[in-house]
Amino acid sequence: MFRPDETVSKVLGVLKESGRYEAAVSSDDSVGIITVRDLLGVSNPSRAKIAGVWRATGSVGPSARVLDVVETLMRDGIRAIPVTSGGEIEGLASQTDIIGAMCEVSELSEVPARGLVHSPVISVAGDESVSKTRKLMLDRDISHIPVIEKGRLSGEVTADIIVHAYITPASKTTTGDRIGERGSRFPGKVTSIMDRQPLAVGPDASARQVVSDMRDHRKGACYVTDGDGGVLGIITPRELMALITSLRAEEELPVYIMGLSDEDFFERSIAEDKLRRVIERGMRFRPDITEVSVRIKRAQRKGERTRYDLTARALSPNDQTIAGAEGWDLLETFDELCSTLERALRRTKQEQPRQRRRRGRR
Repeated sequence: MFRPDETVSKVLGVLKESGRYEAAVSSDDSVGIITVRDLLGVSNPSRAKIAGVWRATGSVGPSARVLDVVETLMRDGIRAIPVTSGGEIEGLASQTDIIGAMCEVSELSEVPARGLVHSPVISVAGDESVSKTRKLMLDRDISHIPVIEKGRLSGEVTADIIVHAYITPASKTTTGDRIGERGSRFPGKVTSIMDRQPLAVGPDASARQVVSDMRDHRKGACYVTDGDGGVLGIITPRELMALITSLRAEEELPVYIMGLSDEDFFERSIAEDKLRRVIERGMRFRPDITEVSVRIKRAQRKGERTRYDLTARALSPNDQTIAGAEGWDLLETFDELCSTLERALRRTKQEQPRQRRRRGRR
């Protein structure tokens, strides 16, 4: 764990020695992570501060469900999220941890890997320069690029390889850094640094084989290839975690409507249907919602008319969103409540802090 005012070289050294890809960062008012991928754009790690490259992510508690953590990682495009208790960071929940746990899911043996691939795959030729490959990673926001020679997979270049090969305190003084001179801080061709044993499986492999191979070989991606070694697609933790998020569709969110009698069956069925449609849209902004309830009170009567007071609560592990509406017609008032609740969910969508990133001088 690091603080924003520490230097990038410090976190770079720890990540390299430990073989880890990410670390936790804690400031006075927020927590987040810094990854090897974030360091790809740093030009002078011994002077650059973590404050310029880390990302505030928020945190989850130790009791958070894996499904909720996975959805947070995918929604926010992050590799890991701090786990906090009592305001203190206890650890990180990462893609690597989740992929490792998926190895124990025997049902994945029935899931074909070819159905998970991301395609087409951005690739480079063996004679491509390291400098251009690094720029491609930064521009496309990717960490793995296969190297293709004569139509076959011959290796891969990763952000981890480039960072640890070039972005070190020892490399900060190069010809290219001197004022008035031109040069590359990332010289050479990708064949000089690439991993010559990338993880690859055939089109008949299962998802379980992929997650097991990624864990056992400590790889961040797996390529699916045809019989001639041509790349059909790439599988990253994101494609694998999508298998977990598919479980959400099998769950029916608990919805409670309190205050209606058994005789109000018609109103209850209509109200519940409307509420579920609102929550389905609202979960695009707040996928952490775990339960929704509506309490209906008969506030007063005026002749044969009844005035209704409705309160809705959408609960999540960390907070609740409340909306209310009043009116003389129950279904019209319920429509107003649903509109108010949907607006409230939109407002409470967690805004992602803008990532501050410094790129190296070209």
